[in-house]
Amino acid sequence: MRTFLKIAWRNIIRSKWRSLITIAAIAFGLAALIFIRAFVEGADRTMIENYTDLIPGHLQIHKIGFHKKMGLERSILAPEKLIEVIKAEPEVVNVTRRIKDYCLVSSSEHSSGVLLMGIDPSTEPQVSYLHKRIRHGEYLSKDKDDQIILGKVLAEILNVELGDKVVIMGQAADGSLASGAYRLCGILDTGAEEIDKTVALITLKAAQQLLVMEGKISELTLRIESVYNAADVSQKLKAKIDTKEFEVLTWKEISPLTAQWLEFDRAFINYILFIVLLVVASGIFNTLLMSVLERIREFGIMLALGTKRIQIVLMVALESLILGVIGSALGVTIGVAVSLYFGSRGVNLGKFASALENYYTGSIIYPRLYLDYVVGFSLIVLITSVLVSFYPAWRAANLKPVEAIKHF
Repeated sequence: MRTFLKIAWRNIIRSKWRSLITIAAIAFGLAALIFIRAFVEGADRTMIENYTDLIPGHLQIHKIGFHKKMGLERSILAPEKLIEVIKAEPEVVNVTRRIKDYCLVSSSEHSSGVLLMGIDPSTEPQVSYLHKRIRHGEYLSKDKDDQIILGKVLAEILNVELGDKVVIMGQAADGSLASGAYRLCGILDTGAEEIDKTVALITLKAAQQLLVMEGKISELTLRIESVYNAADVSQKLKAKIDTKEFEVLTWKEISPLTAQWLEFDRAFINYILFIVLLVVASGIFNTLLMSVLERIREFGIMLALGTKRIQIVLMVALESLILGVIGSALGVTIGVAVSLYFGSRGVNLGKFASALENYYTGSIIYPRLYLDYVVGFSLIVLITSVLVSFYPAWRAANLKPVEAIKHF
């Protein structure tokens, strides 16, 4: 074994350029795999965090059926006890109360359908980051119930500016006509058109008065320690509350389309990574095959001297393994270094900012590096470099000594 290892190493250093090309192909391919995966992880995490930092939150609790068919009749009465149970869960950071209803908003010139949200100005900033998306004006004040915030696109549709009055009309919980006038204090700019075109915010107290919902709310929105533990926290909360009366939904259940988009994105990237792996494998295969073809006479002499065919296969496989180890080590070094560098500085995609905002990713992506896929990709590339060597090795082992020695 040691003898064939020495021979394999000598063959590698004897053909320096060919070996360097193979090592470079392995290193570049593995580095590309690691960085692409880190970039996608960063983009996906940014998308999830940006999305849940807005209206959905990490978890929502409603009356049964509210999410499928929003209506004031499906309201939570006296939610204080429910909030106490929720806050007793260690992973829950905070909870805020909301009222939601579809209404009509009108200015002096235009009207538009709107999702009216009554929010608590004191607790909402601890659950969502809507207050950070106010581009003009100011956030709602707890003591001013005549204020309203409109999405940027909605404000343009209504042709209103800060200080202008708009009228909200809808049906109250008791069946009466709900109508109220509010002064525009802020313009919301999330970059997501479905929010900026359809959302209006007023204080929770104002919404309760408008919709005759005194002491009632539509939902409780939760922020937990990690959005990626939403499913686990959801199960824990379901064990503590009456699931025949209330529904506990994770952000994925609130927006299945967003979750499906993430799954599609991951599947698409996996295809790209597979193609990169095929390119790396073909590079290694071609190099080893050329190496065998150039050494036909050498293999013929070895066979004529009594070298076993399995030993020829072993020698070629060892050459591939050595090249794979060196290339993988270099590829991991480059891939990790590049991922860490851009992980701290970010990848600026400013040219595509307008398109990316609709997917909640923003213009700067910070790649996220994880040990599991670094190790996984390294093993895959290393195993692939050995597997693709079997055909060239088989070709070498099945040469006829006499014909191989005469080969020029």
